[in-house]
Amino acid sequence: MFCIRVGLVPALVWSALLWSSATSESSCASNKRPCAHTEDGDVALLQRSISAQSNLGFSAEGEERKNTSMPKSGSRRRNIAGKSVYLIMTDRFSREGGFSSGDESACSGNNWCNGTLRGITAHLPYIKGMGFDCIWVTPPVKNFDGDDGQSGYGYAGYWAEDYYDIDPHFGSKADLKELVSETHKQHMCFILDIVLNHVRPIHSTSDMAKVHPFNETAYVHQLGIGSMTFDEYTDKKSGWPPPAQALSVGAACGVELYPNNTADWTNGGNYCNNFNPSSVYNKSTYLGDDAPGPYHIKYCGPGNFDCKGYNVTLNLEGWFYDLGDLNQSVPFVRENLKQWAAWMATEYNIDGIRLDTAPFMPYDFLEEVQEHLNKLQNPMEIIGEVTTTNISFHASFQQQHGRAVLAGMENFPLEYFAQAGYCGWPNAPSSPVAMNNLNFLARATKRQLESGLYSDPDLLMNFMDNQDDTPVAALYQNPPSGGDPFSPAKGTGGCIDDASRVRNSLTWVMLARGMPVITWGDEQGNTDYRNSLWQYKWNTTTWQYQFIKTLNSVRHEKSLRLTSAKVLFSSEDKFVFRRGLAFCPHSVWVYTNNMQAS
Repeated sequence: MFCIRVGLVPALVWSALLWSSATSESSCASNKRPCAHTEDGDVALLQRSISAQSNLGFSAEGEERKNTSMPKSGSRRRNIAGKSVYLIMTDRFSREGGFSSGDESACSGNNWCNGTLRGITAHLPYIKGMGFDCIWVTPPVKNFDGDDGQSGYGYAGYWAEDYYDIDPHFGSKADLKELVSETHKQHMCFILDIVLNHVRPIHSTSDMAKVHPFNETAYVHQLGIGSMTFDEYTDKKSGWPPPAQALSVGAACGVELYPNNTADWTNGGNYCNNFNPSSVYNKSTYLGDDAPGPYHIKYCGPGNFDCKGYNVTLNLEGWFYDLGDLNQSVPFVRENLKQWAAWMATEYNIDGIRLDTAPFMPYDFLEEVQEHLNKLQNPMEIIGEVTTTNISFHASFQQQHGRAVLAGMENFPLEYFAQAGYCGWPNAPSSPVAMNNLNFLARATKRQLESGLYSDPDLLMNFMDNQDDTPVAALYQNPPSGGDPFSPAKGTGGCIDDASRVRNSLTWVMLARGMPVITWGDEQGNTDYRNSLWQYKWNTTTWQYQFIKTLNSVRHEKSLRLTSAKVLFSSEDKFVFRRGLAFCPHSVWVYTNNMQAS
């Protein structure tokens, strides 16, 4: 018997300590009990453990055991449930062999930085060195370049222009095949990001003609076009709508009217926010009767049906700004999207799919896509991006009315509570109630694990940030002047310059039940939105890199990938949970807090 503890010293500065001693062995041995779940045993052991340690971290009990869970579908490699994932935006990772090869200057912002697929391949050992099971790579297909000078640039990969080609900024088809092959040689799986909801920016019929294979105006939604021509409907590059919008006013909340009875698409400049423009949440800042939604959310979004004027049709048929919204009810669109997803899966020999903007597409279409991929020789699990605070709505994308939809989802309900709970982040949808309060994360976790709403919690991706978020090390509590969460200006407090809070949040990500996701740059302490990585020179000695490596090691050594989980205790500043059954040789107790380092 042995014990492993990775904990906080009393001064609340994290340290990583792994040791075996007579005292530790005796302590673990004394807790050897039959592997039966008992609430009384949980409480007694928890009380003894907390009182015996002034430090908070996690402890694991027992000996190595084999994980006897069988893959749910396909080969073992393609069963991605419970695997740890490193997220890469190709444009921001490495420039080897690309348009800017050899340039090591940092790059961020809204233009191309020219990272490449070959660059990822060159640094796979760097990723494997942290112990990750999989990489998730943003969409590599040919994107809108940005040649109109007004619509932005497709560097992130989500603005497809040719579904069957690879963007030349990223490389070639051969480069992608080599990357997948080399990923497999590192004994890692490859998760490909795809988009089925929309295409590139569209401002005319001629723009639409450039999209392959969806090159006709009939292939996109045209809600509210009335007597306008398609060119008139799509002409604007700002000041939407039209086209009708799937985001914010009109979809997530109702539209207010000017005195002359015309629509105010800004709702007096407040859009769908429930509080006045500040990061302070109380009765005086809540808009009360003028708020479109309830007090517990900062603003209205997908699945917030309790927001006044929530419009399901606009959510499904509206556009994301100027991105042509594909109409999946058109047979050509529906069938070709399914065929293309299957072609990508087989042509490039990938292991899983992450699906962008899932809640803006119909359930029956999503179900068909997952079923289509399930019928492949190597079935493929889809992880959907479902950005919502509503847990029952979120769960409905895994199963609805007894029918399977997608295999899994990114776990946004928990991310929103974790960002606010661990870092005091004021810009998450759940911040009004959850800032510096871990009770909400614990309650939401318990509901996900015990309600039966989800068919498979092991296929929920947990994370503190992603490609669309402020990095975890930059999640402030006190905003900078102006309060823009994506501004280069940095706030103060929260996880800014606080290694203890960052470590606690990463411990939750890596050891909670599900698929932990770490975003490129987090292992270097990056604090800039969508920042490049190459200027850090893939340093493997940072405390963040080593800490993530340790957590992945614990996951592997204690076979946590598909192990059960239970919430044990929470307060405003503490969250304690367990992986595995109480008193079993492999159970891991996880203690986290949101206390500031001193």
